[in-house]
Amino acid sequence: MLAETHISPSDRSADFPEVPFRAAFQSLRLPVLIIDQSREHARVAFVNQAFLDLTGYTREEVSGRSWHFLHIPDMGMDALKAVDDAMRDEEAFETEFNGLRKDGSAFKCSLALSPVHDEAGHLRWGTLVLTDIVSVQHHDRSDIETSHHGEEQVERRNTALQTALDRKTAQLHEVEHRIKNTLQMTASLVLLKARRLRDPEARKVLQETAERVSALSAAHRLLSAAGDAGRFNLKEFTSELAGELVTALPSGQVELDLDVQPLGVPASKATALALLLNELVGNAVKHAFPNGRRGRLTIEIGRTENGLKIAVEDDGVGVDHAPPAEGSFGKTLITMLVQQLKGQLTWRDQKPGTRAEIVMPVDAQEMKFE
Repeated sequence: MLAETHISPSDRSADFPEVPFRAAFQSLRLPVLIIDQSREHARVAFVNQAFLDLTGYTREEVSGRSWHFLHIPDMGMDALKAVDDAMRDEEAFETEFNGLRKDGSAFKCSLALSPVHDEAGHLRWGTLVLTDIVSVQHHDRSDIETSHHGEEQVERRNTALQTALDRKTAQLHEVEHRIKNTLQMTASLVLLKARRLRDPEARKVLQETAERVSALSAAHRLLSAAGDAGRFNLKEFTSELAGELVTALPSGQVELDLDVQPLGVPASKATALALLLNELVGNAVKHAFPNGRRGRLTIEIGRTENGLKIAVEDDGVGVDHAPPAEGSFGKTLITMLVQQLKGQLTWRDQKPGTRAEIVMPVDAQEMKFE
């Protein structure tokens, strides 16, 4: 836990919000400095324990000093000037930085600046966060200066690019995870509301909405769990979706036949495909086998000469006898999704049963076997 910042009354601004800062940064493992922008030379108003552990200083040794004490002499002032300029312009900024510990050892890191304004909108604080910290072993001034030369400079830049890529990938997975959790919570709330409604039609609408949200949640879960977050595994999603819908029926009523190639399609198509499959399979499960009618549900997904083909076929009561009527929201949604995917939709009366077939363009280079 972070100890309280010790700044003498003469060095501390009267409105320094010690408790909010302590609460906000006490659990962070990343080194953090808070810079008082109202004072000359941007002096340190707060540091957390992670910063003290990194640099070897005590809190008393850094409080009230210009943050420039971290800078390595003779290393050039470019990074310092860039950060100070960003502070003056009240802009967020990130740069590579070479820092100096109390014992004289050096470290490299990524330094991120975030301006903090008071309630009146005036710049009040600057937050400096250090990440991607790498120690420089057995250095001297000449060793550090050589990092500016060609070969080491290229290596450092490549490392920085890889670090940035890894960070962006981690952020993408985090976003996917949060979206999945939000969708799951939304589906749960909709179902909870549906159970409290007395109107069966309104309850049905909410239940179908929850099913659609759950399908989106499953798609995002599979994307975040995949090794390649840029691809959507159709076979895994279809197997899970169809299995859940069929098992909701009495045991043995509907036999499921899956003929799905292990294809991965671009993640940009995941949302539309997840909703489309949910509507096609859900429509067949709900309406093709009324009153306990037994039958078979077949799902085919595979490559075609021009892209991707999806077919959902049942041997149920057929389009002439199965509700809902043409123009229902489910079929309207299917039509809209097919148009969004630039595909072609065909409904066929199999006598008995119905077959919905969709062919859509997908570049061969975008679609691969998983």
